[in-house]
Amino acid sequence: MASILLVGADTALLEGITQALASAGHHVLTAATLAEAAFATSSAPPLLAVIDRSLLANATELRGLGLAPRGALVVFGDPVTPLPGALRRAVLAELRLPLERARLMALAAHVEARAQDTGRDAKPTPPESRPPQ
Repeated sequence: MASILLVGADTALLEGITQALASAGHHVLTAATLAEAAFATSSAPPLLAVIDRSLLANATELRGLGLAPRGALVVFGDPVTPLPGALRRAVLAELRLPLERARLMALAAHVEARAQDTGRDAKPTPPESRPPQ
């Protein structure tokens, strides 16, 4: 299943969302800050990043936080907090969690299906497993 990153300061909310996503078979990582998230995903970028919009209000870019090919960014939180223009264009959806937990589950399934349909979820074959040339 999909690798999903949850970033936010509300640990109770993140724990509830983590349990729901994990029960659906997704691999979930959590982080409290964007710096912690960038470190946690440096070796394996997630397919879906779900980030609290209050953390993004002052961020102009997410350069340190990479996504897997065909991955998507979803924000949650108070819609009163504006997002910078560049980030607003990069966001697939804006959610009000935990109320829209079912919508998050559907988005995760859609992003994962999109990655599978395009073949972007396939892992490269390691050199030792390739046939000799």
